[in-house]
Amino acid sequence: MKFIIGLLIAFNCLSFFAQDSIQTDTTKLKKYQIGISYSSDFNFRFLQADANSTWIKNSADSMEVPKFGYTTGLNLGLRLNKKTVLSTGAVFTDNGEKTKNNIELQTVNYINHYYFLSIPVKLDYTIVSKKVDIYTTIGLSGNFFINHKTVMSVDGKKDPVQFNNHSDLSSFNLGGLAGLGMNAKLADKWFFKLEVIYRQSITAVNNTPVKKWLYSVGPNFGLFYNL
Repeated sequence: MKFIIGLLIAFNCLSFFAQDSIQTDTTKLKKYQIGISYSSDFNFRFLQADANSTWIKNSADSMEVPKFGYTTGLNLGLRLNKKTVLSTGAVFTDNGEKTKNNIELQTVNYINHYYFLSIPVKLDYTIVSKKVDIYTTIGLSGNFFINHKTVMSVDGKKDPVQFNNHSDLSSFNLGGLAGLGMNAKLADKWFFKLEVIYRQSITAVNNTPVKKWLYSVGPNFGLFYNL
C-alpha cells in the first residue's frame, strides 16, 4: 500500500511541474488506440456466510492472507472528445489467496489461483492536460471463470504439488474498477500509461453458503499506439 500511495503522490507532483503552456493539440488527436498492459496485483477476497456456515468463514479468515497475482492483456480505445476515452479489451487475471506461514502445528500450506478472462469497459477522463496527462478511470467488467489451481506444500517441502480443482466458482461474475492514471508521449504515435487500479467483483464469484467477492489493487503499466 505504501507503494501505491507513493504513486499517487508522484502523479500530483507530475501535474504540478508540468508547464501550463504545453497543452494537447486537439487537431492532432488520434481517434483509436491499441495497446498491451500488465499489472502486478495485491489480491484477496471478502467472505459472507449464512448462519450455519459462519464457522467456515471464521476458519478461512483466521488462516488465509492476500497473495500477489497479475492482470495482463490487450486494450482498445476510442477517443470520444479531447478529455474522454472509451476503452475495452480482453485481459487475463490471476486472483486468489494463500495460507499464513506461521499457523501453529500447520503441516500443509496452499496458494489458490483463480483465473479469469475479463472484458472491461471503462471511461478515462482527463483532469490535467499538460506535458503529462492525468486522468481518472472507472468502469465495469464481465469476468469469465477459466480455472482454479491450487499449489500445495506439505511439511515445508520445497517442491509444491500443483493440481487443478473442481471449483465451486461460477462461470461468470460482474466486476467494477476505478483508479487514477497518467500517460506520456514516447514518440509520434506511441505513448506510455501508468495507472493505479482497484478491481472488485460486484456479484459473488460463487453460489455456496459462504459467498466470496474477489478484489485486487496494483500498478498497471501499458504501451499504446495511436491509429
